[in-house]
Amino acid sequence: MIRKGSFLIGAGLALTWWIGLSLDSSAKILWFDAVAAVLAFGIGGIVDDSVERRQSYAVGPAVLGVGLAALWIMGMAFHQPMWANWLNFLFAAASLGLAVTAGSKRHVEAPLRSSYR
Repeated sequence: MIRKGSFLIGAGLALTWWIGLSLDSSAKILWFDAVAAVLAFGIGGIVDDSVERRQSYAVGPAVLGVGLAALWIMGMAFHQPMWANWLNFLFAAASLGLAVTAGSKRHVEAPLRSSYR
């Protein structure tokens, strides 16, 4: 789950960077999005959540989410384009949501019921 989520967030950040620079090359905040995309791809590449589920895997997405939230605040302070700032907010919320779900201990498996009685 962390791997797929990190790759999706990284792809979204890379797409934001690529399309954003083609639309508005003066937006300096987009270069931070490129760095965040590389970090998200790195998190997805390092974490192997297919074998076992660990709460420590939530640290990477949490740090990325806090960094993107700080980037959102800095973008607002330095009057960067509003669409880029709010996309950073959405990616920060997605990263923090991924961290919360990855850090949760609850793993429920529904028992199978037999239709034969």
